[in-house]
Amino acid sequence: MDRSWRRWTLRLGTAGVIAVVAAVWPYRLLGGPATDQLDRMRGELDRTREAARAEREQIAELRREIEALKNQPGAIEDLARRELGMIMPGELVMRFEPGEPPAGASAAPAPTPEAGAAPEAVESSGGPTVSGADDTAGGAP
Repeated sequence: MDRSWRRWTLRLGTAGVIAVVAAVWPYRLLGGPATDQLDRMRGELDRTREAARAEREQIAELRREIEALKNQPGAIEDLARRELGMIMPGELVMRFEPGEPPAGASAAPAPTPEAGAAPEAVESSGGPTVSGADDTAGGAP
């Protein structure tokens, strides 16, 4: 009887191990919580890498701008004009604001006024605005 007991224990133990492996192995192969977490972490890694790449590009652009400001004489003037809207004394600034063309304006050239006739005043909602050097505070850079 001692021998049959060992044999049945060995058979049941082997069957139990096979059942556990058969139940767990497909779950591990096909997915599960670990696979979902891995996918989330890969997505987060991709987003972090993209953000780091964008930051590196911005740093490189700022370094180029710093070098230009140090070494190129016109760079400071260009920056003051672009970022601060500054102008040099005596300059005339023309700003064109977006809008619809004035009434009566067309692609055809305007007729020339007859001799002795006074030109008509046309009020423009989207035409140019002219201002002088005293229009901007701060003066030249």
